[in-house]
Amino acid sequence: MTESKLSGKGLISPAPQNPSCESVARKDIEQLLTADQARELFKVQDGKLVNLVRRGSRAMPGMFAGSPNSDGYLRVKINNVAFRVHRVIWLITYGEWPEGQIDHINGVRDDNRIENLRAVSVVGNQQNQHMRVDNTSGTTGVRLESGAWTAKIRVRGKRLHLGRFKSLEEAAAARKSAELLYGFHPNHGRTDSERRNGAKSFGTHSIMRSA
Repeated sequence: MTESKLSGKGLISPAPQNPSCESVARKDIEQLLTADQARELFKVQDGKLVNLVRRGSRAMPGMFAGSPNSDGYLRVKINNVAFRVHRVIWLITYGEWPEGQIDHINGVRDDNRIENLRAVSVVGNQQNQHMRVDNTSGTTGVRLESGAWTAKIRVRGKRLHLGRFKSLEEAAAARKSAELLYGFHPNHGRTDSERRNGAKSFGTHSIMRSA
């Protein structure tokens, strides 16, 4: 059985003292792991990382790697440095780290199949968000205010007022038209249950790879 002592075999550079995704910039962390190193440690199978070598008593060859974080994303620790699983899968698949953020197209944060991942800017990621749990209208950006249904949308940090309407249907239509105009993903505004029930639907946008 193969066992990897990562820093000892040169598969990854020594980690900084007390490393964490919160205290060290993401790019600084990702410089510690190359595509070749990642491919020595894992293979990708159906959107999951599978250990190729023994990385400890709880990380044996053939076992899935990664555990859920409090934000719903999967993380894997390599030499005591935490990496997000979806970004490692991107690295192994394309041979490079994504330049920007990774958007889970169907909104399911632990669905790391490569066809469900796309590299996007911060703005692009914000345009494929789930509906807030405190939404009461059933449409993102629409609410009842002073007896009228109002529709709003936030584009590149600026909130735009789309109008006041007599009916919820009119306000929802205005909001959906604005989402189409400003390039929001078709999955934007779906509830978590809708996203999970339709987890195999990736919408009409193409999968994008960073340059």
